Amino acid sequence: GEQPRDFRVPIADKRLIRQMVFKGFKKCCYPYQKFQSVEGEWRLAQILEDDPTVLKWMKPAPGQFRIEYRNGQNYEPDFVVETGEACLLIEPKRADQLEQDDVKDKARAAVRWCGYANQHVAVSGGKHWLYLLIPDTAIELGRSVAALQSEFVQQT
Repeated sequence: GEQPRDFRVPIADKRLIRQMVFKGFKKCCYPYQKFQSVEGEWRLAQILEDDPTVLKWMKPAPGQFRIEYRNGQNYEPDFVVETGEACLLIEPKRADQLEQDDVKDKARAAVRWCGYANQHVAVSGGKHWLYLLIPDTAIELGRSVAALQSEFVQQT
């Protein structure tokens, strides 16, 4: 029965974030969003909203954005972001999870997907696609998307 809350208002009990619905976005493609973590997703949304190079962003709905990995399993990135220069698939992840096989497999699949998207862009025009795997410890208010991109872009 709780009302959507402004995404800028601090969260007193971080454990409850998955139960909260947020509003107040100007660059998000949807008026309401849910987040899985404070340090990763919620804080990244604030960075995206504050960064002047970000045109729009979204958290894809289930089934909206699927990347195949591991013999037909589907991976959906947490964020899809359009900047003035590129389109970014961004996955914030707890720093202690970055070396897990599942995380690495999804990252490889996303980088491969970006490669296919960039082949299409080379023929038809459009913005270059990149995949960023960002540890939650690096997601700090005041950082720019360009700084995160330069540090955490995943290469083929």
